Amino acid sequence: MKCFARNVILLGVAVLSGCIFSPDIKNPGDPHDPYSQPTAPESLITNLQASYRNREIERYAAILAPEFTFKFQPIDANDIGTPFWTREQDSTGTKALLTTTEVSDIRINLIYGARDTSVNFPGSPLDSLKIRIITTDLQVDQTDGTTWVVTDQQDMFFRKGIETNGEDPTHWWLYEWDDLPTLAAPGVRPLSAGTSASQVLASSWGALLQNASKTRLSNP
Repeated sequence: MKCFARNVILLGVAVLSGCIFSPDIKNPGDPHDPYSQPTAPESLITNLQASYRNREIERYAAILAPEFTFKFQPIDANDIGTPFWTREQDSTGTKALLTTTEVSDIRINLIYGARDTSVNFPGSPLDSLKIRIITTDLQVDQTDGTTWVVTDQQDMFFRKGIETNGEDPTHWWLYEWDDLPTLAAPGVRPLSAGTSASQVLASSWGALLQNASKTRLSNP
């Protein structure tokens, strides 16, 4: 992913305010509201997609547990210099991606598998489980005609609210997200023939967020 991180164009990114890290968002019950109550892990996946489509960072931050970590693919971790991001770092990168004026549109469709409760090993949160995103389709259009596409699988780990921590035990939280290594060749991979003004390129999810967090996206 070094090519992705090396050549960049400036983005306009708003300063991340502390309020998004502990939002108190209520679903008003509007039947047209794209967001679901966080009473199931699958609802959080629905809300994640809606927050990307609507580019609403507060809605995205609302699904993350306080101890949330985003784990990078090994090649990205080597370039970035850290194996994971904390909740604050991830929210900063995601806000940069969702709010920049250099992105004209974001399209996302995640197809996930069945719940996996085998993650309940010693040290893991109680009532936790994993759901694999088996088909990822994230497309981010830049205003210069470049489209970045993420297709790698993702592992997402969820837990119920912990009442002793002041959380609603009927609600679920996303506490870990693993960006799985691609099965194809590493690095930026052209997905279709394009011109200098219009091209479609592949990226990992983590690399996309990392570049946005630096107030930049790559321009190949």
